[in-house]
Amino acid sequence: MAQQSGWQIYKRLLSYAARFWPMYLAALISTILYAIIETELVAGFQYVIDDALIEKDIEFLNQLPFIIVIAVLFLGIASFLSVYCFEWIGRKIVQVLRVEVFRKYLKLPIAYFDKEYSGDLVSKITFNAETVTQAATQAISNILRSGGIIIYALVKMMMISWSLTLFYLIAAPVIALVVNAAAKRFRKISHRIQDSMGQVTQLSQEAVEGVKVIKTYGGHDYENEQFSDAASNNFRQSLKLTATKAFSSALVQFIAAAGLAFVFWIAIKQYLNGEFSAGQFVAFFMLIMYIMKPLKDLSNVNSVLQRGIAGADSLFQILDEQEEVDKGTITLDKAKGAITFDSVTFSYDQSKTILKDFSLQINPGETVALVGPSGSGKSTVTNLLLKFYHPDSGRISLDGKDIESITVHSLRQQFAYVSQQIVLFNDSVKANIAYGELKFKPTDDLADAIEHAYLSEVVDSLEDGLSTNVGNAGARLSGGQRQRIAIARALLKNAPILIMDEATSALDNESEKKIQQALDYLMQGRTTIVIAHRLSTIESADKIIVMKEGQIAEQGTHSELLEKQGEYHKLYQMQFSE
Repeated sequence: MAQQSGWQIYKRLLSYAARFWPMYLAALISTILYAIIETELVAGFQYVIDDALIEKDIEFLNQLPFIIVIAVLFLGIASFLSVYCFEWIGRKIVQVLRVEVFRKYLKLPIAYFDKEYSGDLVSKITFNAETVTQAATQAISNILRSGGIIIYALVKMMMISWSLTLFYLIAAPVIALVVNAAAKRFRKISHRIQDSMGQVTQLSQEAVEGVKVIKTYGGHDYENEQFSDAASNNFRQSLKLTATKAFSSALVQFIAAAGLAFVFWIAIKQYLNGEFSAGQFVAFFMLIMYIMKPLKDLSNVNSVLQRGIAGADSLFQILDEQEEVDKGTITLDKAKGAITFDSVTFSYDQSKTILKDFSLQINPGETVALVGPSGSGKSTVTNLLLKFYHPDSGRISLDGKDIESITVHSLRQQFAYVSQQIVLFNDSVKANIAYGELKFKPTDDLADAIEHAYLSEVVDSLEDGLSTNVGNAGARLSGGQRQRIAIARALLKNAPILIMDEATSALDNESEKKIQQALDYLMQGRTTIVIAHRLSTIESADKIIVMKEGQIAEQGTHSELLEKQGEYHKLYQMQFSE
């Protein structure tokens, strides 16, 4: 994908603001009105001095306080509308972008998450999105307000003395060069800041999730050092941005002040020669002094703009990522559960092949166990079956239909999944069981799933029953309770095919017994694929597949494989000799 220029990225960002054009129009009008009123107040000193003070216009001098009060009142109204409208648009853009990026995350293929750090992904949707609002609204607001003041003030200055104004504008090209040079550095540093924030988020997330391991293994010093380095890097990059911003702003002001000094020298001579009045002289230099702050604000806008463009760029890259491919056209109602792997070869990257010419036939209602050492391809089999990845070659079919021809949604509806790594969300027990599309299941089905998962006594013991919040990743529940919620979820789905990944590991004997009973009930009448590490849990399987280096080393029932005294016999002897 070709790298986009800053202007292309910014135009795309502004297209989001265009969605809210009525509010944007109100913001534009109020900002321009603010610039006109404020500039007129300053330029009006010409008339106050020449027409009121020198000519002693008593009537005008008596009206002047009321004019000032009314002008400041309208100035305040315009300021309020400008700030409120732009802030509303900014927050709305952040909301829309966050929702779009979050939805995109859910549509991206699993392979994308394999190569990205979760902390970076979280940081982009939180920190990077915040920088966008400043570029989309605050920068525009400052450009319009400060730019409007400068332009209108220059017009007023031209009306007083076009020659002096042109002398002052000689500094403009030099200021433009400074701003352009600073812009490139701002954007470069902004990308570094975002990367450093991603690292800070990643390390924080890992420390919070792994706090027990850190405490047990004395990892405090190591984690502190890692995080301190990341925080220091973020500090250094932020300081570089601040230094560039301060230096460019000071340089712009210095150039403008040098121009002011030069013009002042010429103006004194013209005034002494009677080329303009005292009121014009005072008003002209008040306008010059008045635009110094807007000029400084404009130079500072550059840093905000470049940070926002860098943030928008990172978000747009996510939005432009290719979504999970679904070429399927067939929609399944309910599968029988016949699964075939036909000469399937697969690798996560080109460096190592995980499955090599893998072929397997699973009949409807069969329980098939996959065993073998780590890295032999057991989990890859189920990942391919669920179309999380696609084979490099070969064919996988369900009930005789190539799964590539089946829509992703209807294919995954045929599967329930229970793993030792239980995924629970920070929500109620009920919401975790009746998750996603399962929330539309009848109440009787939910009650039946809870009962057969041996979860009833757990629910009854909880203070708020099914409404009890399970905490982050189910932290308020025991391992056995979390496992039973996962089983209840699978029971409620009532899918024809069940995948279990060592679902009873790391549990005490009492919990394991109840969970095994629940799993036995869950497996009835279903095609079941069990990824097993403990061979004692799969002795009753209809078929045991022993995998080694991505291929089937041997297969058969428990007793048949023991009689062969091959790979399975070695694994069995190793486990039961311990």
